[in-house]
Amino acid sequence: MNKMKTFAYRMLAAWSCLMALMLGGCVKNEFKVDFEFPKDHLGNYLMTYYAWDSRGGRWIEHTASIQEGVATADCITRLPTLIYISDASHPGNSMIIYAERGDRIKVSGEGNDMGAWTVTGNKLSERWSEWRKTAYPKKGDNKAFEKCIEEYVKENPKDELSAILLLTEWNRRENPEGFVRLWNMVSKGARGQQLIEMCGATDLLGVQFTTTADGNLEYAKDAKMKHLLLRSRDNGLDTLKFNKASILYFYVENNSERREVVDSLKVLNKAYSDSAKRIMADIYMDSDSMTWVNAIRRDSLNGVVRAWQPRGIAEGDMVKMGVTRLPWFIVKDKAGKEIYAGDDLKKAMAEFRKTAGKPDAKSSKDKPKTEAKDADKPKAESASTQSPAPKGSADSKSLPRPGQSAVTNPKKQPSKR
Repeated sequence: MNKMKTFAYRMLAAWSCLMALMLGGCVKNEFKVDFEFPKDHLGNYLMTYYAWDSRGGRWIEHTASIQEGVATADCITRLPTLIYISDASHPGNSMIIYAERGDRIKVSGEGNDMGAWTVTGNKLSERWSEWRKTAYPKKGDNKAFEKCIEEYVKENPKDELSAILLLTEWNRRENPEGFVRLWNMVSKGARGQQLIEMCGATDLLGVQFTTTADGNLEYAKDAKMKHLLLRSRDNGLDTLKFNKASILYFYVENNSERREVVDSLKVLNKAYSDSAKRIMADIYMDSDSMTWVNAIRRDSLNGVVRAWQPRGIAEGDMVKMGVTRLPWFIVKDKAGKEIYAGDDLKKAMAEFRKTAGKPDAKSSKDKPKTEAKDADKPKAESASTQSPAPKGSADSKSLPRPGQSAVTNPKKQPSKR
């Protein structure tokens, strides 16, 4: 009898455990986010997150409408996820929350400044919330903001939040070298593959950075860029092979320095006129091809590759080359190694001259002043230097003198109406 009771108790316990796991699993595939503010607080906050499931997952958008200071959002996910919260009425006011299935996240605050809000519900979100209160007031100063991230990473190399801050708050496009340096300080256990995928950091998977044998990162900018394929005028293609001194200028039309850059490139083109020995490229970075065509018709910049990149800085090759903003210059030496990248026109020109060497002997810069002056005159004036045609010949009647109209008999000119 006792054995039967013991068996029955064991079966009941096993069944209870099974049901608890089943029901617990259903509950844990969900999480909630509660917003609690003063009663007079109103707002509509867009919540975007990736809901992971057994098939991969999908992006979900949810609007939390704050009424009388409160709102609750019911969310689903199987794996940890990040919730991106933004305020449409206050551009730039945004935050990110970390959540796991089964969490009950609480967001509270006194006003609209998300950087001052308090987030509870799991330890990582709580640490992130405290860091945000210190760092977000410095967001307007990029160096000061990056310093806040750097200090946290150095003090907490084993914390997953260190990796998340680098993946979500650090601008890898603007400062990739700093990102790599700090990322390699984070312990391998705190920067796993799942965390990288959760943050959507696909540029860590071989686009902008490469992984070394020991699992660390290296900045892969320009590592494989031995040539660059660009759209050129009349729907053609140009392949730039970086085996000579090169200067690349990336721009959009609404650029206040555009006129100065064009003038500088014209001077550079005259000094280094042999295109077999150098590359000069003027690359338009906007989807509007007509604006590009009109621009190159106006500026009469010759001897320079006129190219178009409709996808702008989001294009894969631009990411590899580290084009982070516009306007932007890249200068490469004769071996294809980058020697300058930035937005300073004078530095770019100086570095190009340095790597290109002496100007071409036939350039107008190296000619005597009188010769250079003649070379710059319009071609029509060259007729004045030629020997006069025999009197009465067809040429003597048809060729006007410099500055004279093509009409040979002034008396027979048609009257102006």
